[in-house]
This record gives sequence, structure tokens and C-alpha cells, in this order.
Amino acid sequence: MGTPARTRNPRGSGVRLADEIVAAAIALIDESDDPASLTLRGIARRVGITAPAIYAHFPDLAAVVAGLLAASFDELQGAVRAARDGQADPAAALIAAGYAYVEFAWRHPGRYRLMFAAGGYAPDAVATFTLVEEAIASCAEAGASASDDAHADTWLLWAALHGVATLEKPARPGFLRLGPLDRRAMLQTMIRRIARLR
Repeated sequence: MGTPARTRNPRGSGVRLADEIVAAAIALIDESDDPASLTLRGIARRVGITAPAIYAHFPDLAAVVAGLLAASFDELQGAVRAARDGQADPAAALIAAGYAYVEFAWRHPGRYRLMFAAGGYAPDAVATFTLVEEAIASCAEAGASASDDAHADTWLLWAALHGVATLEKPARPGFLRLGPLDRRAMLQTMIRRIARLR
């Protein structure tokens, strides 16, 4: 099936089209799990416009990717914040935040790799780190954690979450002999130990 004809945007809707271009880039990388799938031609085809039309909104592919990264870090932050704020107990809030972080990466592996590649940066890239740091500090203040340095413990926890988010168990005999992994249970144990939850 061909790409359906696009209805021309009304005057003044350039911001909406720019948002659609970024959304198309996100959809492409989420479907392929491969940052190499991002091309101006492919993005334009997805939106239903010509590739040159993108230049009215973005000077090049790098600018589209920058928009993708900004939207992705916002999405990650929103998922972690919603999970954390949905729990009244500080320890449960921290664990929920950790799950949300890792589950975002599991749902969007290609996009997550791009977000944390050498060039993957956005102005709010560290906002999620701050949310986790606040959660550990809240646990310490409530007496639920023995942490005496929430910032340092957040660095340790972030590194561990990033490892869980990106580490996959290959289907090789040597690894299979380790037995099945309950990744959610292991993730909770890891969060509890690193954040020194009581």
C-alpha cells in the first residue's frame, strides 16, 4: 500500500508538522530498533510529505534526531515521575521508579541506545537522574534507607539500572546453564541493596 495523500496543514500549523516529523522519527526507530533506520526520506514518507519539506522545520537530520532525543528524555522522565509519585511509601516509590526506568529501555531498545550513545544528549537528559536522587533522599529522610550520600548512591544505582536495561542474556548453552532469570525480582533486590533500603 502506498502512503496516503496528506491533507495540507492550515496556515500557522508549522509547529504541529514539526511535532509530526519528530513523532515519525520516534516511530521508525521504535519499529526497527536501529538508529540507522532514521533517514530524512524515511521520516518524510512516514509523515506523508516530501523530504525537502522537512527543511522548512529542521535544517538537517541531526536536528530531527535532537528533537527525537528531547522528546525521548521527556518521555522517560514522565514515566519515572509517574511511577515514583504513584506510591505513598518512599521505598516502594524508589523501586517503582527503577522499574519504570528499565521498562522504558526494554520497550524502546533502539531509542534507548541512541539516547545514551556518545551523541545522545538533550537539555533535560539528567532530569531522570534527579528524580531517582530525590527518591533515595526521601527514603533516607523517612528512615527507610541507610544512605548518607543520595547523590553518590544514585550514581551507583543509575549505572546498575543502565546495565540491566541494556544487558541481554544470549541464548548460548553456557548462559542457559545459569537457569531462568526473574529480572523483575533481581531488579528489586539490586535497588534495595544499592540504595541501602532497610
